[in-house]
Amino acid sequence: MNTLQDLIKKYAAQYKEQVIAWRRHIHSHPELSGQEKETSLFIQKTLGELGIPFVNDVSDYAVIGEIQGAHTGPVIALRADIDALPIHEETGLPFASQNEGVMHACGHDGHISILLGAAAVLQSIKDELHGTVKLVFQPSEEEALFPGAQGIVDSGILDDVDEIFGLHVWPQLPVGTVGLKKGHLMAASDHFLVHIHGKSTHGAEPHNGIDAIGGDRYNVGCGDVYLEGTCRTYEPAKRDYIERRLGESLQALDLMYKTKSTLDYKRGHGATTNDPDAIDYATSIVEKYLGKDAVVHPEHPSMAAEDFSAYLHKIKGAFLWLGTGFEGNPALHNAGFTIDEKILESGIHEKFT
Repeated sequence: MNTLQDLIKKYAAQYKEQVIAWRRHIHSHPELSGQEKETSLFIQKTLGELGIPFVNDVSDYAVIGEIQGAHTGPVIALRADIDALPIHEETGLPFASQNEGVMHACGHDGHISILLGAAAVLQSIKDELHGTVKLVFQPSEEEALFPGAQGIVDSGILDDVDEIFGLHVWPQLPVGTVGLKKGHLMAASDHFLVHIHGKSTHGAEPHNGIDAIGGDRYNVGCGDVYLEGTCRTYEPAKRDYIERRLGESLQALDLMYKTKSTLDYKRGHGATTNDPDAIDYATSIVEKYLGKDAVVHPEHPSMAAEDFSAYLHKIKGAFLWLGTGFEGNPALHNAGFTIDEKILESGIHEKFT
């Protein structure tokens, strides 16, 4: 008699080629944050074909599927982000982007297809399931100006969720490995804009002006300078400190040099912080399906940011890194980035955390 583990492995292998086909279709039709209409429709169509009910009126182009097991149990959410980046693809793949200047350079095509594959497997074994699984296909992860994860959280559709899990392809880890880290995994990401206003003057007469730093020409004292940057932190207190100190530093410079400065500090995604118990459970699942050699416990968190943090601020859970690093493969957000498609089946197994 087949165990549940055997059934999951059986169906994951059965859907492998379909998952690859889904990934290639999605990769060739990328859409930017806030514009994921066709991607959303494709997900809806696929869930419909699998017989999985869903709603699509939660937030922008989000799709939330639901698989109810035959037995009572917890409510678990699994999330995939669905947007792409404004990058001209240079992979040379036969299924490269057909949308000029838009590319799945962050692996979200893999995330979508992995979650669809997990959905297909879960639907096939729903008579054995204890509990409910919510499938969260989330738009606008790449652009903090749109609701993204926070929009789904604010909708209340996940209020009954006991735990939530997500993953991200990660070229810093070898293909076939999974990064599982307790506590801080990824940073908060803030965006600041500074305007320093001085008084333009002839370079030969600096005493008649207020140089705001540098200039457009060697003999002209600069009247206005605009600075733009990002701040990355893990701890909320340090996030507050950096914002405050930026403002205080500008005030001090204004007093010293008689400039007039303004600071526009915009808070983006919060830090992604994993629940230790959720990581312990995820580790046991990875060991069960992929083996102990697949488990990696990264020593340091990443300074990259993820709006999966919005879910973890409200719901117990964990975010995992799925290794996709191989020799010559560029980093995320690179025009040449791609994945080794054999990770897709591994990703499906990870979803059974």
